[in-house]
Amino acid sequence: MFSGRNSKTFRSFAFYLCLGYLVVYALCTVSVYVLTSRVITQSARGFDRQDVTAESEELVDLIQQNTDGNLLAEQVTLERYPPSTIFIVRVINRRGQVEYTITWPKKIDLPDWRAYTPPQDASSLPPAGLSEYYIKPLDRHIQIQTTLLKDGRVLQVGKGSFLEVDQKSMLARMLLVFALLSTLFSALSGVFMMLITLRPIHRITDSMSRIIETGAFETGAPPVKSLIAELDTLGRLFTVVTEKYANLIQAMRQTMDNVAHDFRTPLTRIRSAAELALNGQTPSPELCDTLAGIIEDCDRAKLQLQNLMDAREMESGFVKLNIHPFSLTRLIDEILDLYALVAEEKEISLKADPPAEDTLVQGDRPRLARVFANLIDNAIKYTPQHGSVNISFTVGDTDITTCVRDTGIGIPPEERALIWQRLFRGRQARESEKGLGLGLNIVQVIVAAHAGQVRVDSAPAQGTSFYVTLPRARPVQTHA
Repeated sequence: MFSGRNSKTFRSFAFYLCLGYLVVYALCTVSVYVLTSRVITQSARGFDRQDVTAESEELVDLIQQNTDGNLLAEQVTLERYPPSTIFIVRVINRRGQVEYTITWPKKIDLPDWRAYTPPQDASSLPPAGLSEYYIKPLDRHIQIQTTLLKDGRVLQVGKGSFLEVDQKSMLARMLLVFALLSTLFSALSGVFMMLITLRPIHRITDSMSRIIETGAFETGAPPVKSLIAELDTLGRLFTVVTEKYANLIQAMRQTMDNVAHDFRTPLTRIRSAAELALNGQTPSPELCDTLAGIIEDCDRAKLQLQNLMDAREMESGFVKLNIHPFSLTRLIDEILDLYALVAEEKEISLKADPPAEDTLVQGDRPRLARVFANLIDNAIKYTPQHGSVNISFTVGDTDITTCVRDTGIGIPPEERALIWQRLFRGRQARESEKGLGLGLNIVQVIVAAHAGQVRVDSAPAQGTSFYVTLPRARPVQTHA
């Protein structure tokens, strides 16, 4: 169950929306860092190139006037470069030999000068100009200006500051803070967007689920609204469609009620005419069978119409009950006697397991007889040959529960909540037996009018159990 719920979460629109926000945010953050880092690199190295060019021009005159390396070192020291700055001065003679090297800070391991600007051959001097060299131990790029002096020597001046490293470090810290704040903002905005986007969709799916489970269309409910135009249109159309279907179903039920009421009179007349013809002059056997069939069909049609009218009357809430205590077990025995022949014809075992002592219930006996007759009739009707129908009782302190259990075709889970609706018939029921789908609706309404409860437990091809709970009658106190 847990894995199924996780799978549904990972396939939800909300998950993909959050994942999309995360991917876009990560790509934007990385892009900002890469572009800004590149700008910082170019800017910092550009400043270093300007500085090293200016420093080289100042040192050219000093070196040509004095060849003393100590004096040059003192001049470099007097500049007082920051400790984070690398400054290099190197003088190479015409034979390609390093005359002296001055570095700031003092201890820097430098490779051979040829590594800065590879010469054409081993004996040639480096060409004049600006170049760049990476010192791996220091993880630093330095800019090197190579200048040819008038006496044939070569002056190399190199500089590399921590400006690039400092600014990149500052950028990383700023992006970290920005990432935390923007993550919080993105999370809040993502939740807000999900609420705006998914709330109307959730309302629509919840309404559709209730319609599927209960079959009841909501009328007068506030329309589903959204700040998003497309979802707002979808919500309004869904509200209009559900209201139209609700009105259509209501009109259909009202029409059937009217038809049931209007058909009673002509059916009564047809039946009366058939009885008169049957009781008049001696008819032929064929005519007798025809008239008897007409009378039987009229009775069956009148019963169905009466069921329709009774269901409508009970749903309206205006049901008059003749409440009095009576024996429930005796009522069940009478109903079983009525259906014994039908069960015997289908070779179905029909029996009851009465409680140890007779139990009285408080209710309208004829109407409750109709309840249990409908349940037992359905149990026999939808149970195959050689099956069984059992009635059992569970006696409580204030109520008694009667269970009608069969070994029939069962009810699919998706239809259990719908079987109580008027005119509803399941797929298997429609395929196996005729009917209007009124019996269980009448059962539920009558039981509810008695302040009782009815529920069902079923599985396809495993049978069905209906549980009817009714209040027990209070014992009558007799005084000697």
